[in-house]
Amino acid sequence: MVSRMVKCAFCEKEVDEEKSLKLTVGGKTHYFDSEEHLNKFVPIKTMSQTLVSVILSKTSAELVAIGTGLGGIFYTILGVTDRALFMDLFSAIAAIVALVIGIEHLRYLKEHNLMRRAILLLGIGILVVLAILVWNFGFRLN
Repeated sequence: MVSRMVKCAFCEKEVDEEKSLKLTVGGKTHYFDSEEHLNKFVPIKTMSQTLVSVILSKTSAELVAIGTGLGGIFYTILGVTDRALFMDLFSAIAAIVALVIGIEHLRYLKEHNLMRRAILLLGIGILVVLAILVWNFGFRLN
């Protein structure tokens, strides 16, 4: 019996079907020429679903941080410092949650060349948190 040649799903190198490693996802069989390629392979559908879930969870945490940060600004303008401090504290916690979500998924950012953007946004986030802290505590020092 003659075996047929198939392409490695990772590097597209031709490999003997009988000697190849196989992975079946959603009824479709993917062939690999090495265990290393099998371990590195993530089907596009699975990767995109993971990226969407990361983006949604991180975005929701960021929206909470922005909303409570704006609430802190609102209460600061009204002169209700205890509520402003509470809102800013909650905003900082939500921002830290978003940061942790981002750190946990750095490999996806690296795989999709999004590291520069992530570092830039992290830097901006840190500056915003520092500005809020200086704003809140700077008025109290005077």
